[in-house]
Amino acid sequence: MPHRGVTLAVSLALLSLALVAGGCKDNDGKNGATATLTAEATIEATATAPAGTPAPDIRLQDFAQLPAVSDFLATAGGEVDTGAIIYADLTEDAVNDAVVPISSGGEGGYIAIFVFGYGPEGLSELLRVTPSTAVNASVADAVLTVDEAEYAPGDPMCCPSQLLRTTYRWDGAKLVVDSQNTVEGESKP
Repeated sequence: MPHRGVTLAVSLALLSLALVAGGCKDNDGKNGATATLTAEATIEATATAPAGTPAPDIRLQDFAQLPAVSDFLATAGGEVDTGAIIYADLTEDAVNDAVVPISSGGEGGYIAIFVFGYGPEGLSELLRVTPSTAVNASVADAVLTVDEAEYAPGDPMCCPSQLLRTTYRWDGAKLVVDSQNTVEGESKP
């Protein structure tokens, strides 16, 4: 569902265009509304959107442009894997959050996981996992599971002997560690 302020702004802009195109006269007998008046109406309509308006669709966010992610990419390298982003309600507010994996861009797999969500203050970073080894994430029943590779000597990059599995749950204010244990890694080819 579109943001009410945006819908109102678009409606005002279309109405202004219709007035100008229709040759309407203002109080001085001159042609229609000006672009300046339209811009002011648009800004005012957006700024006065009612409180409690639904959050924007997080699927439309360009995560690579967020300062937290762009700073990480500039320092560590890699790229946002947009095809692997997981959209799920981790904060139990009936609004999707985004689990954003950062790919090494090569055989290193994912080098970081960011979690973003909309709250009262707008879009915010809810969690960042930046291990020294490859990482993977999944979500089931509002629980985020993050697996970090634990390599034994001789393990190939594809197949760590063990994984450090950490689950995160929403505690009403933030994502917190629910459990952490070591599990068997993927079998070697």
